[in-house]
Amino acid sequence: AVGLNSSVYLWNASNSKVVKLCDLGNPLVTGVGWAQKESFLAVGSENGEVQVWDIQKMKKVRSMIGHGNRVGALSWNSSLLSTGSRDKTILNRDIRDSNQFISKFVGHRQEVCGLKWSPDNQQLCSGGNDNRLLVWSLQASEPVLKFYDHEAAVKAVAWSPHQHGLLVSGGGTADRTIRFRNTLTGA
Repeated sequence: AVGLNSSVYLWNASNSKVVKLCDLGNPLVTGVGWAQKESFLAVGSENGEVQVWDIQKMKKVRSMIGHGNRVGALSWNSSLLSTGSRDKTILNRDIRDSNQFISKFVGHRQEVCGLKWSPDNQQLCSGGNDNRLLVWSLQASEPVLKFYDHEAAVKAVAWSPHQHGLLVSGGGTADRTIRFRNTLTGA
């Protein structure tokens, strides 16, 4: 999935076919995120709206509001979709629930630009333009771990699928480092 201006396109790797999924009209597409096991795609926009699309049916199944600015980071945890915004917040949304979001994480001082759930769906890491890397749990309203050692925005975040609790983060051009962390011990 690729967002270009106000449109989202899907590219099929097996046949190189490209199809246009949608055009949001006025707001620009600022983020896309695939669900791990379902054929759902989340689309974030510059006005703070998040849409969920069923790719099999090529149909929008949900529109959600709640952010006050662009949504550039999206990560799925089963039916839970977490969205990070320029408004400095993370909203956790159960797409089966009629509420716009079920919980809110506040810990960044600037835009949330990196977001990823761990493979076991127990921890969410968030990177920000404030150079912070935070690790969250749905059972707590505050971060369970905080790392302030990057010297630039933390956009690149990933969990190891092979080693439980291994988190990797990359800092921007003023930092140019990749850091490996054990979220079970904090090391």
